[in-house]
Amino acid sequence: MASLVSRLWRKAKSPSQEMGASNTEDRRILILNSAPHTTLVAAYTWDNLPQDLNVADYDVVILNLVPLSDREFASALNVDTLPSWEQFARHLFSEGSELIIIGTPGVTIGRDADEESSLHPVVTDLFGPKSYPDPPWQLPIAPIFEFEPGESVQQINPEFAYYMKHVHHWEFYATQDFRTQFENLGSYAYLAHPQANNLQVAMRPIAQTRSQQAIAFELQFLAVRVERSNYVFHGPAEVRKLRESGKVIWLPPPTELSSSQAIDLILRERYGLRYERPSPDWVQDYVLPHQIPIEAEVARHEEEIIRLKRQLVDARQRLQEQLRFRQMLYEQGEDVLEPVVRDALRELCDQVEDPQQRGREDGRLVDPAGRNYMIEIKGRTGTLRLGDVRQLNQWIVDAIAEENWSGRGLLIANMYCSDPPDQRGDPFPPNCIRTAQRFDQCLLTTMQLFRALIAHQRGELDLEEFWETIFATRGVCQLPELHTQ
Repeated sequence: MASLVSRLWRKAKSPSQEMGASNTEDRRILILNSAPHTTLVAAYTWDNLPQDLNVADYDVVILNLVPLSDREFASALNVDTLPSWEQFARHLFSEGSELIIIGTPGVTIGRDADEESSLHPVVTDLFGPKSYPDPPWQLPIAPIFEFEPGESVQQINPEFAYYMKHVHHWEFYATQDFRTQFENLGSYAYLAHPQANNLQVAMRPIAQTRSQQAIAFELQFLAVRVERSNYVFHGPAEVRKLRESGKVIWLPPPTELSSSQAIDLILRERYGLRYERPSPDWVQDYVLPHQIPIEAEVARHEEEIIRLKRQLVDARQRLQEQLRFRQMLYEQGEDVLEPVVRDALRELCDQVEDPQQRGREDGRLVDPAGRNYMIEIKGRTGTLRLGDVRQLNQWIVDAIAEENWSGRGLLIANMYCSDPPDQRGDPFPPNCIRTAQRFDQCLLTTMQLFRALIAHQRGELDLEEFWETIFATRGVCQLPELHTQ
C-alpha cells in the first residue's frame, strides 16, 4: 500500500474558508446512528434507516460508531439495510463532501462476535485481534490502527479544539501505514471517475499522542489513472490525477460528553446549526385553517419529486450507456474494450454476435447487405502486432474448416490508447498492412468507429456507404479519423 499513499497535503483551510458562511447553512447533512438532533438535519439510528436512504444525496455525513460498541445492539442489526460502499464512494467524490466518523475502528455488525460465521464484508471485529483490523466499509483505504490506551493529547488542530477538549483519554491511534479491504481498488476508483483505476490517499493529524501518533486525523483521496508500459512491469508508472475526494474526518469518542451531545457540538461549531426540539406527537391534533391547503400542496410536490427522481434515475442510466462508448478511445482488454466495440457496431448493424468462447474470435456480424465478418478487437499502448492479424486469419480458417463459414476479417484496433487521438502515431506497421491485404482483412480504428457513431446519431451517416467502404477495404480503412476534419 505504500505506493498508494501520498504524504503531501495542502495547507488546511478553515470550514468558513472552504464553504463560505452562506454555503454552510445550505449543506444537506445526514447523521447515522444518532437521533434526534436539530430538525435542520436528517438523523437516523442504525436500526431504523429509511429504505430509500442514499448517502450520496448529502453534502455532509456524520457516522456515529459509538453505539456499535454495544455487542448485543450491533449483532442484531440487519446488514442488508446499511448504505452500500458504492453510495459512500459517490458521496466522497462529490463536490464539497465531508464524512465525519466518531468512534473506535473495527466493529462487528450483524452477528455475535463470538460466533464462527463469516463477517459482513463491510465490517470488522473490534473484539478479535487488538491490532491491524480491516478498515470500515465507508473507506477504500484506511490507516492501520493500534489499540493502546493513553491520556496525553497534544498538537491539537485549532479547528477541532472545541471537540478535543472533551476527549481526556483515548483507546487507539492511527499508524502511518495504510491498507485496504478492496482486492482491486479500480472498482472503487471507477465510481470516482470513469477513467480512474487506482487511488492515492493523504493523511493529516488533528490531534496526536506524545509519540506523534494520530488519535484524530483527516484523510483525503485522489482518483488516478496509473499507466505502465506493457514491457516494464516494475518500472516507474505514469500517474494521471483525475478527481479529488472530499474530506474524511475521524474523531475519537468523547469522554466528557455523550456521542449524541458531541454531534450537537459539531453541528453548532462547524456548521452553525442550533438545536431545535422536535415537536411532540400530541401537537399534531392542533390544525390551522391555512395549514390544510399548504399540506396538500406539499404532498403534490412530493409526488412530483418522486416522479422526477425516477425519471432522473432512468436518464442517468441512459447517459451512462452512451458515455461508455467513449471507452473505445482509451480502454483495452477482453472485458472492457471488446463489449463496448460490439455495442457500437450494433448501433450501425442489427446482426452482431458475441463470441461463443473466451480467448477465440471476438464476435461476428452480418452487415445490412448480408455479408459476413469475423471480428478481432485489440487495444494496445503501442502499434498493432503482426500476430494480431495472423490470429484473426486463424479464426477465419478454423470457421471455414469446421462450419463451412464464408466471410471477411474485420480487425478493430485502439492503438496508442493512452494518448489523445490527435497525438497518436501510425497504428498499423507496414508488415501488418501487407499481411492484412493478403488475408483479405479490413483494418479499422476505434476512432473511426467512434466518428461513424457520432455521424449516425446526428443522422448524417450513410450506412450503405459505410459498410461498402468496410467491405471494399483490403488493408487500412480510409474512413475519416476522429480528429480529422
